[in-house]
Amino acid sequence: MIYGRDREQARLGELLGTVTRGRGAALVVHGEAGIGKSALLAHLADRAGGVARVLRVTGTEAEVDLPFAALHALLHPLRDRVGSLPGPQAGALRAAFGLAAAPEGRDRFLTGLAVLTLLADAAEDRPVVCLADDAQWLDRASAEALLFAARRLQAERVAVVFGVRDGDRPFPAAGLPELALHGLDDPQSGAVLAEHGG
Repeated sequence: MIYGRDREQARLGELLGTVTRGRGAALVVHGEAGIGKSALLAHLADRAGGVARVLRVTGTEAEVDLPFAALHALLHPLRDRVGSLPGPQAGALRAAFGLAAAPEGRDRFLTGLAVLTLLADAAEDRPVVCLADDAQWLDRASAEALLFAARRLQAERVAVVFGVRDGDRPFPAAGLPELALHGLDDPQSGAVLAEHGG
C-alpha cells in the first residue's frame, strides 16, 4: 500500500488510460531520494500489466559510461522486431546493441527514431509502457534516445515514464510533463510508521 499518494496514483492512472485509448504519453516523476518514486513506478507496472506490455530498466551508476547499456536492457524483449524496421533504423539499433559495427559519425537522430519506431511497432499488438527508474544514472546515449522518442509520442499507444532523483546528476527532460513528489504530511507519516514500526 502506498500512503499519501492518491493524487500521484491518479495521475499515473490517467497516463495509463491515455495510452490504452490510443495516445502516447510521457512523464518525469522526480523528487529526493527515498520519497517514493520507485514505489509509484512499481505501482504503475502492476496496474499496467493486465492491459499493456511493460518494459523496465533501472539506471545504475556503474554503467553510466557504457553507451546504450540501459537502452539494450530496456528493449531486449523487443530485439526480434529490430529486423522489421526500415534498413537505416535497424542498422542504427543493431550497432547500438553491439550486433553490428557502428557507422562512422553515428547518427543520434537515427537511433532515437529507431527507438520510436520499434516501440510504435510493438504497440500495434498491445500498448507499451516503458519505465526508466533512477533515470539520472542512464548512460547519455540511452537517455538521449529515450527522450527523443518520449518527446515525439502521439498516436503510438506508448508511455515512457522516467523516475529521477533530484540533486544528483542532471537529467535533460526539458519539454516533458513532470510530477514532483514531496514529503508526506504528519497523518500520512504516522500511518506509515504505525504499519512498519509496530
